[in-house]
Formats: sequence, structure tokens, C-alpha cells
Amino acid sequence: MSVTRLPIRVLAPLLFGIPVLIVGVWLSLTWNRQSQKAVTQLAEQSIDEIHRTTAEKIADVLSIPVQVCQVNKHLVLTKALPPDDLAAWRPTFVHESRTFDMLSAISWGSADGRSVWVSRYADGSTYWAIKDDSSSEMMEEWKLNSDGEVLHDTRNSFEFRLETRPWFQTPRDAKRPSWSDPYVWVGGGSGSETTLGISYGIPVYHADRTLLGIVDADYSLNDLSSYLGKLKIGKTGMAFIFSSDGKLLATSDRTEMVSSIGSQLPTTGSDNPKITAVARYLKSHRLNGETRSLIKSDGESYYLQQSPVGHEVGLDWQLLTIVPEQDFVGDIEAEFARSWMTSLVAVLLAVGLGLFAAHWLVQPLTSIGESVRRIGQGDLETRLDVQHAPEYMHLAAEINKMAEGLQDRLRMQKSLSLAMEVQRNLLPSESPQIQGLDIAGHSTYCDETGGDYYDFLDVGGTDEDTAVLVIGDVMGHGVAAALLMATARGILRSRCAVPGSLADFLNHLNDMLVVDTNGERFMTMLLITLSAQKDTIRWASAGHGPPIVYSPQTDTFPVLDGGGLPLGLMEGEKYAEYWQPNIHPGTVILATTDGLEETMNEAGEQFGKQRLEELVRANADKTAEEISQIIRQALVGYRGAGSQDDDLTFVVAKVM
Repeated sequence: MSVTRLPIRVLAPLLFGIPVLIVGVWLSLTWNRQSQKAVTQLAEQSIDEIHRTTAEKIADVLSIPVQVCQVNKHLVLTKALPPDDLAAWRPTFVHESRTFDMLSAISWGSADGRSVWVSRYADGSTYWAIKDDSSSEMMEEWKLNSDGEVLHDTRNSFEFRLETRPWFQTPRDAKRPSWSDPYVWVGGGSGSETTLGISYGIPVYHADRTLLGIVDADYSLNDLSSYLGKLKIGKTGMAFIFSSDGKLLATSDRTEMVSSIGSQLPTTGSDNPKITAVARYLKSHRLNGETRSLIKSDGESYYLQQSPVGHEVGLDWQLLTIVPEQDFVGDIEAEFARSWMTSLVAVLLAVGLGLFAAHWLVQPLTSIGESVRRIGQGDLETRLDVQHAPEYMHLAAEINKMAEGLQDRLRMQKSLSLAMEVQRNLLPSESPQIQGLDIAGHSTYCDETGGDYYDFLDVGGTDEDTAVLVIGDVMGHGVAAALLMATARGILRSRCAVPGSLADFLNHLNDMLVVDTNGERFMTMLLITLSAQKDTIRWASAGHGPPIVYSPQTDTFPVLDGGGLPLGLMEGEKYAEYWQPNIHPGTVILATTDGLEETMNEAGEQFGKQRLEELVRANADKTAEEISQIIRQALVGYRGAGSQDDDLTFVVAKVM
């Protein structure tokens, strides 16, 4: 039985249910894809923001140790902190510790083994420690109260050798301000309270360049872990920082960074499976710099992003974030399942409604669908005439407008194609064949149509061994420029029937163009007369640069000048004709528009006149067409991946 013969009570559910089901499935799939894409983009933006703000945070925080050390170096050299009386340093160090509460320790180590510091350990307590006897190996330490005063009943002694401490060794051996490698602090505790720190030290020298001591400021990497822990990285994602040698520096989830024996853990030795999975991936892929990847581990996909941090303060650290893909797409998948159920309910509702309103609703849709199909197949004359519900009538009207708009666009595209073809035909199809002269011209437009123009004129009364070359450049691009160019070409060619000087040609052309442009649009033009028998070149310019002339006999480029206002600006402008002698065989003449010299490379540098001259000098022994090809190839190579922003037109002439 034909579908069209089915009763409406059967056909209605089919007509409504099947399309709604198809649309529901399509919308669900589209929504799912677009949602995943949108969520992925948001995730990448969020992670990028985390990387940017964390990098700024690290740069800000780690600039403080540098500044504090510079201040303390000055205080030592000016005796405000007397090296012979370390006990007097406590008020200054306590004040600095309170002012810069992100610092975990401020220290001094003398070259003779004496040392002093104020430190803040993992439990939040502040301590004052001093070793003022260079012959002793014991450091005395007291806890400080909230006013920075020593609590004498908290005295603690422990063995301490200054020369073994990284914060002292590193700048001492480097003999310059330096960061130490991360290390576990003395007195820092163990287990979860272990304090992993990094220090910045500046060596201070006597006037005779012998070492006086090291000023140092420490920063607890535990604080950096606390900062990372405050970041929201997806739902279950994490971030961690590691050094160039692969050792953990900070983590967002309190992962152990120090082993039970007090050594710094590498990423490959972490007890966090995410970190070890990433470490294996980085080891096998050897990623450097800013990278973004999607990796799989234990059957789960993770977004992975790595970027350098700390380079502003001289540290080669890497920040890495790892976020389960499920954090972002889990809700989408659940919503996708719900959308399937919604689509099924919609189908059932559509079937019920179709029992009562199928014909009234389906008939106009069928008509509209058929019309849209014909429009899609290219029948843009199709028009809808629907007398039905206002929504259908409005839809039909919009589709009719769409078809009319497509017709207009098609006509415009055809017009532009025709204009481009017409303009191409306005340019010379071949170069003039004159014994003793070798001539080649070329033009490339940056749009479908352009404003550059070159031609070879047949001027009345001109000798057969003489060529009249013309090159012009209309302000702007596109159709308007092309029309002005075509107008100028027509006027110029019509004037060729009457003999006259090059200046006469420009005077006539300018007066005619001013009438059309009212001085609102203009073009530049250069006319050149070149003879195979005479050793003189003549030219006249209307706002256009003079030709480039190269004489291989003298290996020189004569400096040419002369010219008036561009054409079309001012009525009655009078132009002059100029000449240059000593045009001997082998001389190369190059006339160009400004697009050649102004061609930009990817660094924003112009090609320039000097490069053009060097090309001409290096290839003066070649034919005009070969020189033309070399210039074009040089411009393409110089421009690289950049776009052509201006028309490129030039004429090469060579005296044989």
C-alpha cells in the first residue's frame, strides 16, 4: 500500500513522530557535540587562567626574597646590621618577617661560621636562632612571642654547621646572587609537617673582595602548595609544580614532596598515581615549554597542560595541571541521556497531536519544504505563496526574501567575476616587440579588482623604435578603483591619436578626471618614453615615483626626480617633462607602483627600494621577462605566510 493512501489517523503520527524523532536525535547529537566543544574551550580557558595567575603569583612572591636580601645587604654594608654583634639583628629581622609574612626565614651567615635567623616553621611558630661563636658547633634557638620577644623557657640547642647549608653554599660558591636548590629545613619537623623551602642569597664582600657573609631569605614551598590547593581545577583535577630535574616543588592536594628519609621526591617517585602517570607521559614525550595534551591512564582520559613558571625571577620551573575529562563532560553525558528521553516524549506527543491536526499543519510544511529544496538545488526563481497561519506566512515571506537575497548575491558575484575579467583584458596581453628594446609588464591585484594599471601606448607621430610606457596607481582597491582606472585608460588611449608631449597627456588626463571625481578620488601616473636609437629617456609624473634606472657600464642608479600632483585632485594642474641622458645598451629601466616597495614581511618590515635595486643590479644581464619573474619570486618569498595587502604592478624595460 502506498504511503499516500494511508488514512490520516495513521499518516499523522508518521508525519509528526518520525520528523520529531529525527530532529530530536539530530539536536541531541548536535547539542552534545557543541556542549563538549564549549565545555572544552571553557576548560582550556580556565586552565590557561590558572597557569597565568599562578605564574604571576610565583613571580610576585619570589621577588620578595630578592628585595629583602638587597635591603639587608645594604644594612650590613652600612653597619646598620653590625656583623660583629649578631644579637642586635633580632629587631630588624623580626620586623622584616612580620612585614613580609610570605617569607619563611630571613638569615645571615658569616664567612667565619657564625649565623643568625628568624624563621617561621610549618606549625606557624616564629623562632630566633643565633650562633655567635665561630668556634662552637651549636646553634641556640628560642621561640618568639607575638611581640617578637624571646621566650627564654623555649631554649633549644642543636648542632649546626653553616658551611653545609644549601642557602649558604649556593651563593658562596657561585659568587653572585643565587637561588638554592629546594631543601628540607632544619627544625622543620617530619611527615605532613615537613617544610620544603627554597632560598635566595646574596654574597656580601669586604672592600678587599674577601667574603664577609651571605644574606638570605627563604620561602616555604608548602605555602605555594597551599596556594595551589585554593585553585578550582575542574572537580577532581590537580596542579603541581616541578623543577627542571623532575622533582616535586608544590602540589594542590597535599601530596608528599619529601620522602621519609628527608629527601625531595621526584615526580616518578610520588605516591600520587596522577603525578606518576603524568611523569611517565612527560618522560616518553619530552614536552617543553607551553604544551596542551589529552592523555589516557588506567582507562581514563585527562586534560594535561604544562607551562613554564618562575622564569621572571631566574627559576626554571614547570606548572602542570591534570584534569579528568569526566569532570567536564560527565554532566553533558547525563544530560544527553535525558535529552533522549525528552525526544521520545516529544515523539509521543507529536503522534497524539498528529491525530487531530496533521493535514492542517503538514500541508503547508510540505509546500515550504519542497520550495526550499528547489532553492537549495539552485532554482532561485522559486517563490512561496502560503495562505495559512501567520507563522507559516511569515516563514514563507522570509524564505522569499532569502531567495531574492541569494539572487542578488549571485548577480553580484557574477558581476565581480565579469569586472575582474574585463579589467584583466584592459591590461596589455603582450609586450611591444621593438627592435633594440626588451619590455615586460606584470600586475597582480590583491582583490578581485584593483586600481593598478600599466600599458604600452601607441602615440601618434612616435618613431617605430620608441616605446611609450605608462604605469598608474588609483587610491584604494576594489570596484571603485577599477572604474577610475578604466576611465583613465580610455581617456589616455583616446588622447594618443594626437601627438604631444608626455606632459600634455597628463594635463589632458587630469582635467578630464577632475570633472568625474570632483577632486574626491585620485590616481598617480608615470609616463616614460624610451627609444632604441637614442640615449635619452623621457618621463613625466603625476604624484608617482620616478623610474629606477640602472646603468651596468657605471654600476650606478642615477637619482631621478620631478613630478606634480596626483591626477584628479585639482583642475588646471600643469605637468612637466623630464629627461635623462646616457641610456646605453644594457641599461635597465624599472617602473613600479608603491605595492612593491611597501610589501611587508612577517616582521612588519618593508621590502624597500634598496632591495629592488639590488635585484636589478644582480640580474641586469637577464631578459626583461626573467627580471620580472625574479622580482615576483623575491616578493613572494619576502612576504612569507603574510597576505598581499596592495596591488603589485611593474614594467621592466631593457635597452639591447
